[in-house]
Amino acid sequence: MKHTIKSIASLGLVLLLSGLFVFGCGDDDVLTPAQTEFDVIQPATDAYTGNASQSAIVKAQDLFDNINDGDATNDYVVVSVRSAEHFALGHVPGAINIPWRTVGQQANLDLLTQGSKIAVYCYTGHTGGIATTLLNAMGYEAYNMKFGMGSWTTDAAVRVASPFTEATDGHDFAVETTINNPTATFDIPTTEYTAVTDPNAILLAACDFVATNIAAVAKAQDLFDNLNDGNAANDPIVVSVRSAEHYALGHVPGAINIPWRSIADEDNLQKLDPTKEIVVYCYTGHTGAVATTALKLLGYNAANMKFGIMSWTQDAAVRVAAPFTEATDAHDFPLEQ
Repeated sequence: MKHTIKSIASLGLVLLLSGLFVFGCGDDDVLTPAQTEFDVIQPATDAYTGNASQSAIVKAQDLFDNINDGDATNDYVVVSVRSAEHFALGHVPGAINIPWRTVGQQANLDLLTQGSKIAVYCYTGHTGGIATTLLNAMGYEAYNMKFGMGSWTTDAAVRVASPFTEATDGHDFAVETTINNPTATFDIPTTEYTAVTDPNAILLAACDFVATNIAAVAKAQDLFDNLNDGNAANDPIVVSVRSAEHYALGHVPGAINIPWRSIADEDNLQKLDPTKEIVVYCYTGHTGAVATTALKLLGYNAANMKFGIMSWTQDAAVRVAAPFTEATDAHDFPLEQ
């Protein structure tokens, strides 16, 4: 993918394109010379991130209740995006396995049905958020199971990865309350995911590229070390995607605020320098994964801070949301191999 920069033309044909985001529809529409990949990817991405009526997550308890309510017609299609090896150790009953790095491959998308609700889960919620965002961008209705397999079972051998643990994952780094308002504006990056001009093919190529190349997470310790290494030239742009109200309570020093629901707005994208690395964080890592994936689709070099603000500060008033807690968030629901 090239990282050259140019100004983006008007989005005058967004409404025309909005009906083209259902895969397998047989549409043979192509871009006009005045259009770019951005004109396809941005509305498809914003249709998910900007949809306040669709939650980013589904809780393990709600998924369990859905599967066991005696009505098979309303069941989620459950997708484990863990590795095949870890899927075999134990998974949600009835789940299929599509490792998250392969969620943009057509052969795997053919396993899913448009119009069905999809419940995606991973290890702790982070890569599940990536896969869920890509699926929604491609026209599916997908939800990320909060806290991943760590919330479905307490079996450490099946979990594989450890959920958030205060002693090892929580830090007490400094926060600030200064409101940092960016004043500069930048052109939006130009992407070249594919040479073809069919909107469906562009979305598929973009999602496959992001799934293959996106970093799963960035660690809070590494961000702290980078911001405090005495070299401001290598500092990333830090973006809090929490609400403005919660941003004001305290945030990573220097961070700007773009709530995740508006991360794909063109005006907000123009606040971001596409030549710099971007580190995104939220509350627990889930909506941070959504925002990071949206930015990656649009050509930015973004990474999601693992466990969100939980990993940066132990101040409960700043955290707002509670981190993963074994007593309240973990269950011992059935597994199958």
